[in-house]
Amino acid sequence: MDSGLEPVRVAVESRDLISAAGVTHLLKTSPRVRVVQERSDAHVLLAIVNELCAQQAARLRAIGSSRIVVIAARVHDLTPSIAAQAGLANPLRRADVNAERLIRLLVAGQAVQERSTVLNDRDLQLLRLLADGATIAEVAARLFCSERTVKYALHQLLERFGLRNRVHAVAWAIRSNLL
Repeated sequence: MDSGLEPVRVAVESRDLISAAGVTHLLKTSPRVRVVQERSDAHVLLAIVNELCAQQAARLRAIGSSRIVVIAARVHDLTPSIAAQAGLANPLRRADVNAERLIRLLVAGQAVQERSTVLNDRDLQLLRLLADGATIAEVAARLFCSERTVKYALHQLLERFGLRNRVHAVAWAIRSNLL
């Protein structure tokens, strides 16, 4: 680390005071970041939300900060379009953010590749079989694994993308041109 560089000034905003306090404490442990109280003193505004809605996105954009990073507890298939319409970057899913990743994003402004935007071959196979109407038992037989493994893989897929059920997963994959 270059000790001659000025730390990035970050203002943390959240209606959830516990989340704000936790993230503030985490950021204060890094010499590369300085948490400030006033948005006007910050290089980056870090907004922590449960779910990004159009009104929140517009309010954040109206703040006028040059860089806004949003962390959301829930990210669903409409979140990217809500963020884009307000001129914001796609929010990071809270479950996918760790200290190192967050600090790297705040300091370097690096686009952090979302783990959730990448489907592996197994995910695609699972979605294709579900799109064809296969049951969990049929998917397990076709993929040479147990029904429990299929259910776990499906659960992980739903969680990673903020999807509600199998039908939603298949519809999302089709709309996203993944199938």
